Amino acid sequence: MNEIIARESQSVSQEPVVTLFEIDARQWEAGILRFTNQTALDGGPIRFNGYTYTPTPITADGFEWNGKGTLPQPSLSLSTLEVSMVSMLLATNDLIGAPVKRIRTFANHLDDGVDPDPEATFPIDEYHVEQKPQEIPARGTLEFTLSISLDQQGRKIPARQCLRDTCTHTYRYWNGSRFVYEGVTCPYTGAAMYDQQGAAVDDETQDVCGKRLSDCRARFGANNPLPTRAMPGLARYKQ
Repeated sequence: MNEIIARESQSVSQEPVVTLFEIDARQWEAGILRFTNQTALDGGPIRFNGYTYTPTPITADGFEWNGKGTLPQPSLSLSTLEVSMVSMLLATNDLIGAPVKRIRTFANHLDDGVDPDPEATFPIDEYHVEQKPQEIPARGTLEFTLSISLDQQGRKIPARQCLRDTCTHTYRYWNGSRFVYEGVTCPYTGAAMYDQQGAAVDDETQDVCGKRLSDCRARFGANNPLPTRAMPGLARYKQ
């Protein structure tokens, strides 16, 4: 996770989160579609990283991961009144297989924000359009079903090794003067420190994550969401 986002995420006072979407339709020579369900302060489009994201009446659901073993299969719903989108669908095989990105950042990092930074984003979610859009006349919408890359038709899983008891996040480290977060994926930026065995320590050089679920609870709190990449819901089996 970006160091700035990791730090601001644990701040008491936070800027609003802005969610941006991209659909890559270049294989049909339709370019990259950029849109958002939010607007700039003046009611116009949002600009981020030099690109314009058009305000569009769209609903996004199902991006959250859970520990029940099922992969997220989000959906994007947009109004059928968007004639330009409907016309494009007719010319692009309904966008099936098109890469989709969900980009999230804090409002202050937009191009017109008080601290513009194109690299200050939450981890970017990457999906593909999995199924032909379903038209829902009662709602006047088209609904796209998305899937992550390893959930595409014909793919075999696991695409990476699944570890039940070991987190694969990269943890921060002390370089002699400060904690380094560049290239780090674990979002922890707190002051509490623990060694590899889980014991509390005061020495920054001893702050090492043991990659267990208990280490995650110690840092983020037992009753808070845990960003572990371990898969505690996996069952052991023998071949």
